[in-house]
Amino acid sequence: MKIYIQRNTQNAWKWIASGYTHAFIYLDHPVVFIDDLIEIKTENPYKVFCREDMINESNISILEKSFATYLFVQPNHFPNPWGNHPSWQCHINRQLIQKINKLKNIKKWTFCSDLNFFNLWEDVSILPLAFDNINYKSNVCHNYKYDVCFIGGLANNGYNEKIKIMEQTLNSFISSGLKCGFSVNQNISHDAENQVLINSKVALNIHDGYQRHLGFDSNERTFKSLGINGILVCDDVKQVKDLFPFVCCDNDNEKLIEKVKEYCSLSIEDLNKVKHENKNKIEEQHTYIKRVEKLISYS
Repeated sequence: MKIYIQRNTQNAWKWIASGYTHAFIYLDHPVVFIDDLIEIKTENPYKVFCREDMINESNISILEKSFATYLFVQPNHFPNPWGNHPSWQCHINRQLIQKINKLKNIKKWTFCSDLNFFNLWEDVSILPLAFDNINYKSNVCHNYKYDVCFIGGLANNGYNEKIKIMEQTLNSFISSGLKCGFSVNQNISHDAENQVLINSKVALNIHDGYQRHLGFDSNERTFKSLGINGILVCDDVKQVKDLFPFVCCDNDNEKLIEKVKEYCSLSIEDLNKVKHENKNKIEEQHTYIKRVEKLISYS
């Protein structure tokens, strides 16, 4: 069945929506991108994948007619100071939320692991982010170029907390004597990113300040690093620890560096064995294909 997907060209949603799009196509759903729900042709059965910021009183009837709508929802309230910023605020009013709650064909989901902040929403499912194993490919490496890698951007979610965290973390690693393959805000190509992750012994991940403090969600790099590289060290984020107890999580950079050096001391054969086991765990449970299969099961 055809699925209409909200077009996403900016911030993390560009990659999240891309992963879901690849998975829907893989699972035999022809995809059409839209900027507004009124673009949907309602004559034939259809599905919709969008965020709540796309909905208003004049177009809710289009979702009501859908075979199924997979709706990403924002919390109704969020801990301060982050809750004061639009990035963490729900974009629709109480009355519209109540109307959506009555529509059984609308399946609501979030990647936030604490539903206490979704008190106006009903029947919200928790689906963490995932690895796009269609768009990214993993390979076995026998001659590593880097000890540790990090590829990411200086995302500002309203309070610009991540820049300082990244500077401190990356500078600690650069000073450690490890061979570092780091790229920040460089817009490197998809293939280059894939190759750096493959050719590194360990991948490093860094989260935003609110993620460290609250622990409710993790970034897509968590899943990408494990899916392509297989070994991850990461700052202390509760959702990461809950999903992946085998990942070393710590806000003490020296402890992360020590763990990377421990991995680097392994023989290539033993290192690749650890990678193989971890990659299999991602493929079995944490791909976007698995997330879409779960969404479809709600229909």
